[in-house]
Amino acid sequence: MSDDSQNMNLEFVEEGLQLVSKAEQRGIQLRILGSIAYRIQCPNNLELFDSMARVLTDVDFAGLKSQNQAIREFFMGQGYNPDEGVYVASEGARHIYLHPKTNLNIDVFTDELYFCHRIPFIGRLEIDTPTISTTDLLLEKMQIVEINIKDFKDTLVLMLEHPLGSKVEGNKTIDTDYICNIMSNDWGFYHTFTTNLKRVPEYLKEFPAITKNQGEVIRSRVQDLLNTIEAAPKSMKWKLRSKIGTRAIWYQEVAEKSAQF
Repeated sequence: MSDDSQNMNLEFVEEGLQLVSKAEQRGIQLRILGSIAYRIQCPNNLELFDSMARVLTDVDFAGLKSQNQAIREFFMGQGYNPDEGVYVASEGARHIYLHPKTNLNIDVFTDELYFCHRIPFIGRLEIDTPTISTTDLLLEKMQIVEINIKDFKDTLVLMLEHPLGSKVEGNKTIDTDYICNIMSNDWGFYHTFTTNLKRVPEYLKEFPAITKNQGEVIRSRVQDLLNTIEAAPKSMKWKLRSKIGTRAIWYQEVAEKSAQF
């Protein structure tokens, strides 16, 4: 990664952190998601992101629709210009802002992230700060049907940095109970999530900076999570939908540009 790209990454991370802090002072809940959140949540493996030449392009946030007006006033007060068309078309579910001086693009998704599958934010933003939880970060990447290499890069580092566990074991563990609850009630999400997760270890060979021992940790955690999901009891809705399988579309179709993180 070039020095310019690395400096830009640091600037984006710093801006994201400052915005979360300033919003919190005004009683606004904003949590970083996407690639910047992965860097913040994986401080022990930042060199892997750098070796992967993972370049950041914008800052994405989760928020609450009940705070929409406050969110709009906050970003405009920070010098950002809103995209009114996106806000109106999404009925307040998505905000886009652009800073005229820095050209930094901001995306805010309220109440949920819904591209291929729904990832709820209500009741989840309190789990961690300044980002969404590690559990929701994993769901965010694995819900993408047309997943690409940058998503696998982020997932490899997340699975190396954070162990599997449950909510009671702390907000930095990947909560298998929460993931299994979603997967056991939604066959479509289950199919996309497990299909993508199975592919994660295939990308280890693409990144020689990941050591053999680190690769074994990632493989083990991926397999343990897959085994836990498969062993979890499935709902009747899940079972009925599984009989149809991929003969009917199981996800929301989105434009590729809309699902960038």
